[in-house]
Amino acid sequence: MSEEIEEIHSLISSDEDFNKSSGYSALLQFQRHSCANPSSLQSLAHSSHSILSSIVSDISGDRHEEIVTQASKCLGFMLYHPSVVSVLRVDDANLVLRALPTLITTTKLKASAVFLISVFSSLSACNLGVWCLSVQQLGASLLVTHFHSLLRAIVHALDNPMGSLSTTFEATQAVMKLSGQLSEQMKGSSHIWAPPIYRRLLSTDKRERDASERCLLKIKSTVISPSLDLSKVVVKDMKTKLLNRMKDLLDNGMKTQAIRAWGWFVRMIGSHALKNRHLVNDMLKVPERTFTDVDPQVQIATQVAWEGLIDALVHCPILVSETNASTEENTQQKQHSSGRKNCDDQANGFSKSIKLIMTPLIGIMSSKCDISVHSSCLNTWCYLLHKLDISINEPSMIKMVLEPMLKAIFQNGPDCKNICLWNLGLDLLSDSISQKCRDVLYQSTGPVSDIITENGPSLSGECSWKQHLIRWKSWNINQLDFYLSIIFHLIHQAARPTVTYDHRSHIYDATLKLFINILKGVKLDVGSPSTNYDGIMQCLNSLLTFIKGVCEDLCSVVGENYDVYCTSIQFIDAITKELGPSILGSPLYKFSLDLKYISDTQSVDDNKLKFQGVSCVSYMDKVSPLVYLIALYFHVMVQLTTKAHQPDHISQVMCEYFKFIFCLGDPLENLLTSIGFLYRHVQPIYLSIWIALAQGLDYCVSDVNRKSLQEALSDTIVYSSICRLLIYPIVAHSEVPRMTSANASSSLDKYPVSPERKLRFELVIQIWKSLYGSLSASGFGQSSATNFSGDVCMLLSSCFDENGGKVESGTGFELTCNEVNLGVLHLSGNFLICILEQIQTFELFSESDRSKFDHGSKILCCIQNCLKFVAKYMNLLRVQIVRDPPPGFVGTSRLYSALAFFISCLHRKQDILHFLEIASCPLLQWLSDMGMQDERTNNQLQLLWIEILSCLRRSQPPLNFGSALLKHHEPLFEKTLDHPYPSISEPTINFWNSTFGQNIILDFPSSLLCVLDKLSRNGRLKLQKRSLPCLQKCHSHEEVDDAVQGYRVSAKHNRTSKRVELVLDTPKETPPVSFKKRRLELTEHQREVGRAQQGRERDTGGHGPGIRTYTNADFTQGRDDSQESQEETRDAEAILQLLMKTI
Repeated sequence: MSEEIEEIHSLISSDEDFNKSSGYSALLQFQRHSCANPSSLQSLAHSSHSILSSIVSDISGDRHEEIVTQASKCLGFMLYHPSVVSVLRVDDANLVLRALPTLITTTKLKASAVFLISVFSSLSACNLGVWCLSVQQLGASLLVTHFHSLLRAIVHALDNPMGSLSTTFEATQAVMKLSGQLSEQMKGSSHIWAPPIYRRLLSTDKRERDASERCLLKIKSTVISPSLDLSKVVVKDMKTKLLNRMKDLLDNGMKTQAIRAWGWFVRMIGSHALKNRHLVNDMLKVPERTFTDVDPQVQIATQVAWEGLIDALVHCPILVSETNASTEENTQQKQHSSGRKNCDDQANGFSKSIKLIMTPLIGIMSSKCDISVHSSCLNTWCYLLHKLDISINEPSMIKMVLEPMLKAIFQNGPDCKNICLWNLGLDLLSDSISQKCRDVLYQSTGPVSDIITENGPSLSGECSWKQHLIRWKSWNINQLDFYLSIIFHLIHQAARPTVTYDHRSHIYDATLKLFINILKGVKLDVGSPSTNYDGIMQCLNSLLTFIKGVCEDLCSVVGENYDVYCTSIQFIDAITKELGPSILGSPLYKFSLDLKYISDTQSVDDNKLKFQGVSCVSYMDKVSPLVYLIALYFHVMVQLTTKAHQPDHISQVMCEYFKFIFCLGDPLENLLTSIGFLYRHVQPIYLSIWIALAQGLDYCVSDVNRKSLQEALSDTIVYSSICRLLIYPIVAHSEVPRMTSANASSSLDKYPVSPERKLRFELVIQIWKSLYGSLSASGFGQSSATNFSGDVCMLLSSCFDENGGKVESGTGFELTCNEVNLGVLHLSGNFLICILEQIQTFELFSESDRSKFDHGSKILCCIQNCLKFVAKYMNLLRVQIVRDPPPGFVGTSRLYSALAFFISCLHRKQDILHFLEIASCPLLQWLSDMGMQDERTNNQLQLLWIEILSCLRRSQPPLNFGSALLKHHEPLFEKTLDHPYPSISEPTINFWNSTFGQNIILDFPSSLLCVLDKLSRNGRLKLQKRSLPCLQKCHSHEEVDDAVQGYRVSAKHNRTSKRVELVLDTPKETPPVSFKKRRLELTEHQREVGRAQQGRERDTGGHGPGIRTYTNADFTQGRDDSQESQEETRDAEAILQLLMKTI
C-alpha cells in the first residue's frame, strides 16, 4: 500500500468528521487520477478491503449527510471499475450489498436538479445509493443472494414520493442494470417494479416520460411477453385510471404521447387481453382516433404502437402446431376429440386477431397518406411477418396477411415517391420465392443457407425490413398461382403510361428475376418423385395461363408500350430454358391451344398454309407446352415487330431463342411449328422474324454435334417446310399488292423502300446464302426422292408463275426503288446466283456420288429446274426496266457473268443440251436487244455466248453437229451468225466452221439459208461437200440423240422437194455384236439403199417425191464402230457412186 493510500485510509478511519471529509475528498481525487495511472489503480485495488470497510461503516452509521454523500461517491467507483471489482472479496461485496438497500430506504429523499455526474454535491445520499446499484459490475451470483432487498430499494426509489427527477433516473438505470444481470428474477418480479415505470408514460413531464420509455425499450425482452402477474396488474391499472388518463391526453391534443403509452400498455397486457375483450375494445378506441389523424407524426406513432397489439396477440406459431396436432389426431380421433376442438377454437381466435391487426394496415396502404406513413405502416407489417414466425407460410396467413398487403403496396404504378415501398415489397417476394432453392442448397452445403437467408442480396439494394428476420419456408405448388398473380399485377402496374422508363425497366428486371426463381422451384417440384401427374399438369397449366395473360391480355391493354412486349419475350425465353425439353416437350403433357391469336388468324390462313404445303396447328388443338410457348412467342414477336424501333436488336433476341429450341433433344416439332407460324404472317415487315429463324437454324445446321437436328432434317415434312422457309422472303414480297395507278399511293405509304429496308435486303440475302450453303454442305435433301437445289428453284419458279402475269403484263412499266416489286426481283436474283454457285460446288463436281440414287438423272432434273428459274428471271429483267437499283442488285450483266461461270462447269451432253434448250429463248431476246443495253452488259453477254459455244465443243460424249441439232436451235444460230456485233458473229462463225462446217448437213433450216448463203459466198463460212464418210457421220445415232429428248422434228420439204423424216426417239442400247455380224448387216442395208436408188431413177429421175431417204435411225451400229464399218465397206465403188448420185 502506497503512502498516499495509507494517509487517506487513516483520515477516513478517523472519528473526526473533518478528517473523514478530507480523507474522502482525497480518495475521490486519487480515484480520478488512477484511471490514467495503472500503478495507482493497482494500489487502490490492493487496499480495497480496508477502504470498503470504512466506507460501509460510514454509510451505515449515523453520520452527517455530507460524509455519507462523499463515501457513496467513492463506493460507486470501487463497484464500477473492473480492476477493483475483480479483486473484491465475497465478504466485502456482501457487506456492500447489505448496506446499500439500507442507505436507499432510510435516507430522506430530496428533490434536485437534473442529474449530472460531475456535480456530486447536489445529490442526496439516497440518489447516490441508487446510483451505486446502477453502475456496479458485480457478478450475478453475488447479486442474486441480495435480490429481494435490492428490489425493494429500487422500488422505493422508483416510487419517489418527493418527485426527485434524479432519483427516478437513477432508479430506471438500476432496473436496466439488474435486468441485464438477473433477467429471470427481474421478469418474475416485473409486476412489482414495472408499474412505477409504465405509469410515468402518461406523465405530463416530458423528462419523466422519456426516462420511462427509454427504460422500457432497454428491458423490452424482460417485460414482453409479460408474466401473468404483470398482465393482471396492468389490466387493473387500465381499468382504474390509465385508460381515462389516455383519453384525457387525447382530448388535450397530446395524441402522440397517448398512443405511444397505449402501445406499451397493450404489450404488457399481452395474451391476457383475450380474456378481457371489453377492456381491449375500449382501448382500441384510442388508435381509432389516431389512425385517421391528419398529422403524419401521429399516424406514424400509431403504426409503432400497433406493434404492441402484435406483441400481445401474436406470440407463437399456432397454426403450424395446430396442423401437426391435427395430423396426429387422425390416428387417435377418439382420444383427442376435445383437444381438436380446442385447437379449432384457437385457430379461429388467432384468425380473428390477425384480421384485427391487418384491417387498419391495409386501410392505410390503400389510402393517400404521406410516404413516411406508408413506410412506417410497412415496417409494422414486416414486424407482424416476423412475429408470425413459420406460420406466415400457411395458406390462410398468405391469404390474410401477405396477399392483401402486397396488392396494396403495388396498387399504384412506381414513381419517385413510392419506389422505396415497391422495393421493399419486391425484396420480400424475392426472399420468399427463393427460399425453395435455398433449402436445396442447405441440404447440400449445410448451414451456409442460413447466412444467405439473412444477408442475401436484395433486388432493390435496400434491406431495412431485414432487421426482423422472417422465417420463410419452401413453398409448394399450391402457392404458385399466388406468386404468379402478384407478378402479373406488377407488370400491369409498371406498364402504365405515367411510369418513367427507368422505373419500368427496374420493375421488369425485378419481376423477371422473381419469375426465374419461381421456375427453379417448379422444376424442383416437377422433378420430385412425390409430385404426381395431376400436380405436374397443375403447375404447367398455371404457368401457361400466366404467360398467356401477359402476352395476350396484358399486351392488348397497354397498346403501344414497347417494353411490355420485350418483357413478354423474356418471360417465354425464361420458361423455355428453365424447364427444358424434358418437361415442355413431353408427349404426356398436352394443352388446348386456346390462344385468341390462333383463332383470329386461323380462318384466313389455314387454307393458304395447306395450299403452300406448310405444316400448321389449329385453334384448340392439343399441343405440348413448348408448342404453346412457340405460338405465344410468334404472337408477341408479330406485335413487337410492328412497334419496334430497333428491329435488329429484336432479331438478335429471337435468334437466340430459335437457336435454343432447334438444338433441343427433339427439334422436329419445334422447327415445323415455327415455320408454320411464320407463314401466318407473310409480309415484308415480318422479315425480321424470318431472319431470326433462319439464323437460328443456320447455327444448328452448321454444328456437326447437333445429331438430333441432322436426323430431323431427313424427315420428308421437314424437307418441304425448310424449302418453303427459303422462299419466304420472295413470298412475303409477292403478297404485297402490285403498283398500279389506282393503288400506287396506298402501296407507297404502306411499304416504302427506305434506306433501312435496303439494308434489310442485304441482311436477308446474306443470311439466305449462309443458310442455303449450310444446308447444301450438310447433304440436306440429297435422297432418291429429293433434290435440294432443284426443288428450291422449282418453288421459286412457282412464285414467279404466280406473279409473272402481273409483272409481264405491265410492259412499259418501270420498277423503281420506291416499288415493292423490286424486292422480289432483287432477292430472286441474289438467290439465283447463290444456287448456281452451290450447284457448281456440291452437285456438278460430286463425281463420287454419281452412282447413288441415279445421281445423273437427279442432277439433270436439278439443272432443268434451275435453268427454268434462270429463264424466268431473264424474261422478267427483259420486260421490266429497273432504274436506280439497290446495291447488290442482280442485273443482266451480273447474271450473264454468273451463267458464264456456271456453263464453264458443264461437261455432260445431257446437261449442256438441256441448258441450251431452256436458255435459248431468253438468250435470243437479249441478243436481239443488245443495241439498247449498256456496254458492260453487252460485254458480259458476249462472254456468255462464247462460253456457250465452248461448252458445246467440249461435251462428253461429243455432240454431233448435224441437221437435227441445227434445226432445233435455228433461231439462235440465225441471230448469232449474222449478228451486228462482231463480238457475237465472229465467234459463232468460227464455231460453225469447226463444228457444222466439218459435217454434211442433210437439210438446212429455211431461215438459215439466206444467212448461210451470204456468209459462204463471202468465204467466211464453210459448207462441207457431201461425201460418203461425211454422210455416214451425219447419219450416226448421235445426231438424233443430240436433239433434246422428248422433241420430235416433223418432215420438211427442201428446195429439191425431197422429203426427209427424222425419227428422234433414242434407240435402246443393244449388246455388243461381233465385227463380222456388223459388217454383214451394213452390207445388206447398203444393198437396200441401192435398190431404193434404182426405183427412184425409174419413177422420177431422182427428183420426185415418195422416195425415203434413210438416216442413221435405220442403222444399229454404235458410234465407236462407225469408222471401222465405213472402212470395211468403202471398197465397194459401185455402192459409193450410187449413194453420191442419191445425195
